[in-house]
Amino acid sequence: MQKIVILMVVAVIAFLLLSGTDVYAKGKRSASEYKSYNGAKAIDGDTYRYKGERYRVRQYNSPELGKPGSVKATRNLQRKINSGNYKWKPVARDVYGRKIVQEKKIK
Repeated sequence: MQKIVILMVVAVIAFLLLSGTDVYAKGKRSASEYKSYNGAKAIDGDTYRYKGERYRVRQYNSPELGKPGSVKATRNLQRKINSGNYKWKPVARDVYGRKIVQEKKIK
């Protein structure tokens, strides 16, 4: 019986790990407004760093670094940041400590 419980717990944890980052998002939505992050540096196609903090764009799923398409995805995110045409609003944090941000095109 104890083995079955342990297997079920492991299965649930595995499911959560494989189903996406937004599943882990915790915390209340922020009341802060959308803002630009000019000067931010894209880490990969869905994550950037700004003033020592990591941000993950909500509902993006880009290739991991080193995978086909990752360089293009990273470049595209950096262009969005630099363009000034997009703003982001923190809405939660994921289990990796990154702020999850909602994107909004302003122009």
